[in-house]
Amino acid sequence: MNTPLLQTCDVTKAFRLKSGLFMKPSVHVAANSIDLELARRERIGVVGESGSGKSTLGRLLLGLTSPTKGEVLFEGVRHADRTSRDWSTFRRQTSLVQQNPLSALNPQMTIGEQVAEAVWVHRVADRAGARERAAAMIERVGLSSTMMSRYPHQMSGGQRQRVVIARALILEPKLVVFDEAVSALDVSVQAQVVSILRSLWQELDLAYVFITHDLRIVRHLVDRIAVMYLGRVVETGDIRSVYAWPRHPYTRALLASVPAMDPRVRNVEPPIHGELDAGKLVQGCAFRSRCPFAIDRCTSEIPALHKAGDQHVACHRAEELPRSIVSRMEIA
Repeated sequence: MNTPLLQTCDVTKAFRLKSGLFMKPSVHVAANSIDLELARRERIGVVGESGSGKSTLGRLLLGLTSPTKGEVLFEGVRHADRTSRDWSTFRRQTSLVQQNPLSALNPQMTIGEQVAEAVWVHRVADRAGARERAAAMIERVGLSSTMMSRYPHQMSGGQRQRVVIARALILEPKLVVFDEAVSALDVSVQAQVVSILRSLWQELDLAYVFITHDLRIVRHLVDRIAVMYLGRVVETGDIRSVYAWPRHPYTRALLASVPAMDPRVRNVEPPIHGELDAGKLVQGCAFRSRCPFAIDRCTSEIPALHKAGDQHVACHRAEELPRSIVSRMEIA
């Protein structure tokens, strides 16, 4: 049996919230009992509204924050068991691409210096060799190596994001977490970056987790999808299966909210009413107050992930819901 590249086992992350002097301390559960596996060279999308726990999950996967409960394993090794040397090796094999490239780049360093930095810091090559590798990687993301002497403020948003991607891939990592990596870009630049990511995935021995709220983009970039709501994974499965027949009411509503290019397609799905309410985590289904299909059972029993069709879904009525209009959406 092959060991997964990445695995989470019942991972939970709770944050203690600040309160007043005479107020009872409160806790926010950002990630709740998440079980996830990622194979080598697999691509998984993590989607959901802002506040659903996507970014917290990404940080847990990379060991940037420690879980309150459960464990994260990379190549069979628990994060909690890593020594300093293990962490150094892990950092060379993983990377993070964040949403805002301008804040991710050092304004006082040239582009070439920032892309090359990881190579000589990890002693993969000397400074001259690091610069050569940086020039080659910058050209692989669609930029000219002549831009290496520029500073971040001298580049456009799309160019800066390509630099951040080049910096993340310079050591040819086994795993990259893209956290809303294209959401700040305009549509035309998004398409260019998506094309670059698809090409680089084919060229490199790479697996990645693509975190986004944009279901229009993610369908072009992943093999599998996990839908999160208030810290829980409510549906997961092959991207084509989920888009063809979403089994969870939340997934259906998210997909129905994506504008259709065909003017003949009309959205007949019930819209999502209300906002995320962390108070619904205490008992029953957290989505019940916004769900048009909720029944009495939803108020008292938290639905567990179980197989429904080709997916795994946390919904008491998953097998009852008909095929959705969003099955008409195409996946490239």
